[in-house]
Amino acid sequence: MSGSRDSALSITKAPSGRLMFWEVTLDFLRDPRPLAQRHRRLKPLFALLFACLLILASFGETALAVGPPMPASVSSPKPDLTYARVTADYLSTYSLPWDAEAGLPPSRVFEPGFVWVSLADDPPLSYDGEDWYLTSQNDYVSADEIAVYNPSKFQGAAFATPPDKPFGWIVSSTAVSSTPGGPATKGAPWLPRYSLVTLFDEKKVGGWTWYRVGDGQWVEQRKLGIVTPSQRPPAVPATDKWIEVNLYEQTLAAYQGDRLVYATLVSSGLPQWSTPRGLFQVWAKVTADKMSGADGRPDYYWLDDVPWILYFNAGVALHGAYWHDGFGFPHSHGCVNLAPKDALWLYDWATPASGPGVWTLSTPENPGTWVWVH
Repeated sequence: MSGSRDSALSITKAPSGRLMFWEVTLDFLRDPRPLAQRHRRLKPLFALLFACLLILASFGETALAVGPPMPASVSSPKPDLTYARVTADYLSTYSLPWDAEAGLPPSRVFEPGFVWVSLADDPPLSYDGEDWYLTSQNDYVSADEIAVYNPSKFQGAAFATPPDKPFGWIVSSTAVSSTPGGPATKGAPWLPRYSLVTLFDEKKVGGWTWYRVGDGQWVEQRKLGIVTPSQRPPAVPATDKWIEVNLYEQTLAAYQGDRLVYATLVSSGLPQWSTPRGLFQVWAKVTADKMSGADGRPDYYWLDDVPWILYFNAGVALHGAYWHDGFGFPHSHGCVNLAPKDALWLYDWATPASGPGVWTLSTPENPGTWVWVH
């Protein structure tokens, strides 16, 4: 893991078991980065300085070099973080890497489940031969218990001019057929997943609809996530923004009045946690927040710093999902998952107009965008 980041800050033990304060100090001073980018290295440095003062005060007494507890931090409003899945059955994070050895309590404890943490943009801290990463919550996690994951790069399409035909994305890579219902043509073009195609014609064969995506090129409907521009719901005023989520197609379309301006693939709730249908309005926008649930159950989950959240029905939201690349298929606990780039576009476009803080609540003067789920 550490190969993809800057070299680790190395901390070793003195023969007496105390940490070598001067090694940490020199490593900090040799760091070529500007001071503003080295500030997190001051955390172990100050902790060790505090420990040295304790040792001097005790004058000969055996003392562990343990720093004072760090202040609690709030969830980072910066969604451009590095994310990692917890691979250990049980995970404990610590205010400092040596706290576990010192017998100090962990700052956070996670039970087995679908657990993800977000990492600060710092090189790992190497202590006693083990790398530790600083999280966005200002505690440390062992590199041996996590696996870094790169979020999906997929993004939908914005439209300066509304499309005059249905369109969609290939959700399962496929070779085209020369006729509807026919086998893949030898030497035919291969359409990889996430290819954007226009649907020129359609024909039903054997219970499934086939779509013509080019001259003599047909694709069966189960390979596609389709967007067909819809009529504005009667309750939505003519000039308002509104979002359509099509649960069957696993697609989303954003409209300004009657004009489609953006569309993409989504992942809604799995059958046991289906996304609620109906017409709603966004009641809150959140730049990033922790999401968790199902404590003590097999489907327990914990997700640090979920980005670009639009809550529209109590705790159900449209939000970025950094933990999978399965857009076009149901995947969630009930929310509507978007690729991070799509979630950011929608967050910036949708109302209420964002305030300066992490949370922005809708008001009569700053109402939320309509969301139609069907």
